Amino acid sequence: MSWAALALAVSLASGKAPGGDAVGERNDDRPHLFASVHASPMTSFPDLLGGQLTVHAIPFIELQGGLGGFVDRFSWWVRAGVRYLFNDWRDENDLGLTWRIAALAGYRAARDPRANAAGFSGLVATDFDWWFARHLALSFQLALGGMYDAAGKRILPELRLGIGVSL
Repeated sequence: MSWAALALAVSLASGKAPGGDAVGERNDDRPHLFASVHASPMTSFPDLLGGQLTVHAIPFIELQGGLGGFVDRFSWWVRAGVRYLFNDWRDENDLGLTWRIAALAGYRAARDPRANAAGFSGLVATDFDWWFARHLALSFQLALGGMYDAAGKRILPELRLGIGVSL
């Protein structure tokens, strides 16, 4: 046990990770995720059409805004939360797949001919990004959550499958 700790300490002091790569080399040289834009065409509930912009300007933090609706419905939301890069399968050219998970909370408002709703909104989202260029990826998102409508004293579910791009 102490030999393993000593070997790891010597390895880190020499600037090399146990696999032989320089410490921090893989993560420090990666392009940083800046923003994602997703569209949900006929793949979300309660909004059948939707779009959102997510800004990833601060490490581990997401800021999200979006619009949704269909024919006689309209909704908008703003959320913020934490993001975790679950896995990074990109190669040395920064091409390949990444998987991240985010937990977001904020405010959502919906207008419907039968009833309006507004209140606290919570959501968990997972994104798979296929990086086909150093700063451009095709992004797939699955988001599940809900909104507490304070006026109607009810919880409204939210489901969204989105496709978009990440920069």
